[in-house]
Formats: sequence, C-alpha cells, structure tokens
Amino acid sequence: MQQDALFAISNGLYVLSANDNGRYVGSLIDAVSQVAINPNLVVVSCMNNSYTKEVIVKTGECALSILPADINPFVVANFGFQSSKTVDKWKLVKGQEVDGNIYIPNALAKIALKVVDKHVYQSHTLFIAEVKDAFDYVNHEPLTYRMYREGFKNKVMEEFERYRKTGHIPSEINNINQKGEKTMEEKKWTCIVCGYVYDGDVPFEDLPEDWVCPLCGVGKDQFELR
Repeated sequence: MQQDALFAISNGLYVLSANDNGRYVGSLIDAVSQVAINPNLVVVSCMNNSYTKEVIVKTGECALSILPADINPFVVANFGFQSSKTVDKWKLVKGQEVDGNIYIPNALAKIALKVVDKHVYQSHTLFIAEVKDAFDYVNHEPLTYRMYREGFKNKVMEEFERYRKTGHIPSEINNINQKGEKTMEEKKWTCIVCGYVYDGDVPFEDLPEDWVCPLCGVGKDQFELR
C-alpha cells in the first residue's frame, strides 16, 4: 500500500518547542530535514491542529530536541499524547532553558531555529527555518519513527495510561538537571580524544596506570567524567 511505502522513509522523533509569551509549549514531531547548507536551513512539519504550531506562526521561532533511542517512554507520551493548550508539559518533564528556548536535557542535539518561510497544506504546515544555534551534540543512536512503530509505541502508551490512572511520572526522566548535565550516578568515564565510554566491570579508578583507551590508545589521563 502507498502508506506502507511511505513508512520506509527514514524519520527521527523530535520534541519541537516554542515560547508562548514566557510559557513554554512543545509537541512531538517526526518530519524534520536539512534542506540547505548556505545558510543552514531545515524544514519542520507540524500538524495544523497543534498548539505549538500556532505559537510558532505568531513568534517565528522554535527549537528542536533530537531524541535518543533510550529516551524514557514518558517523554514521548507527554509531548505526543496531550496538547500544550491544556497541559503544561514542561512542568512534567523538566527542560533546559537556553536563550529563550527550552530543550530536552539529554537530547542528542539541540537546535534553535528562526522561521524564514512557511507553506500551509490541508493537514500540515511546513516551516522552513534557519539554524540560529546548534549545540550539545552527542554521538548516540537516535530514536526513529520505525523504532516507534515496531514496539516502542507500546511502551509509550503503557506509560501514558499509567500516568493517567495514577499521576505517576518516572523519577529517572528528571535525574538530568536543567543545565543538561547528568547526575554523578549517570556519568561515565569518557575519552576526550575519541569519545570511547568506559563501561567495564572494574571501576575506572582501579584500572592499572598503564591502561589505555582500546579505540585510540591514549592513557587514563585523557578520560573525564561525562
């Protein structure tokens, strides 16, 4: 079928946010693509019934958080299953505020955008936006729409139903502080040269002094907690 063929197009999952007169809003989207490099332009697609879309139309600015594959399912449920018009989503999932925008703290990358053009269609509005800033890149597997359809969606729905019944919000989603830094329990020794993350059974501090990074060969002094 036509729709099945379209599902083969590779898409990620993102939290799109905007500043609504000092109150942050946000929604889950799955259609983002870079379309130019001089200047850096991306196209962002929003459903026309999205409140976040309404705010972007008014302000001309927005921000993207690229979600990692290991994101807590509640984050996806929070931004995908309810409307910012009636729910303050950023009170449920604490965000990282930077220069008037807000992001998911453990996103793979954070991108600030300024809209330069838009195209309105029956179901969606396409925003063409220039990249104002992009930072905090992490080399990690992103959450894709295919992953979502092939099993992750069930976890998201279960987490949202649990929240609806009990008001429970998983504590681990806010273990990362609002500056985007990990708590000490989550930090790992990481090679500052090649990015290798030590995850062995022996505590890093107890490794012999002549131990070297298995990827690039530098010593322990080139590792730091991240």
